[in-house]
Amino acid sequence: MSDRPQDWVIGMLLESTSVSPTDLLEEVMADPRCPAFGPIHHFIVGAVLLACWRNAEADAGRKALLHSDLEEMVARSSCVPGATCARWGVCGAAASAGMAYAIVRGNAPLRNEGWQDGQLMVSDLLQLIARAGSPRCCKRDTRVAMAAAVPYFNALGGPQLVERKGMPICETHVQNSVCMGASCPFFPAGQA
Repeated sequence: MSDRPQDWVIGMLLESTSVSPTDLLEEVMADPRCPAFGPIHHFIVGAVLLACWRNAEADAGRKALLHSDLEEMVARSSCVPGATCARWGVCGAAASAGMAYAIVRGNAPLRNEGWQDGQLMVSDLLQLIARAGSPRCCKRDTRVAMAAAVPYFNALGGPQLVERKGMPICETHVQNSVCMGASCPFFPAGQA
């Protein structure tokens, strides 16, 4: 039995049939095994996008394809350490969405198709994350990245992912001593 930090997420995603990345993201982040902060978020965004993409394809070999995709996400996201937002100037949640996009597109270092689109998506996500607030909130940045990534995946013309209606409410703000409070779009109303 493996004890990788991503394994509980993989287990959840292999059992899910969701085609709504933002809803599935909330399920994953609500799990008590999901920490408030840290590099697991560099895996979760891309992994959830891949799970919903494979679910939307409704392919008979969905589970095998998804398992392969998730193992590739483990390999790619494991190269992104914690605190990349501060140390590299790149939020790992945005990078994670880019990894999933590259996996879906079959991007390769010498393949032109898909390269520019993935770069543009990640740059848009980074801008939205930067404008959303301050450092030290992986949950907020993960939610921002996910909501902004879904339209890019839908624009590929393949399976269509369901976009969330309404704003999720953060249930983990109490674990964040530097929470922005009411300045965060996900902060519960009336708790400022």
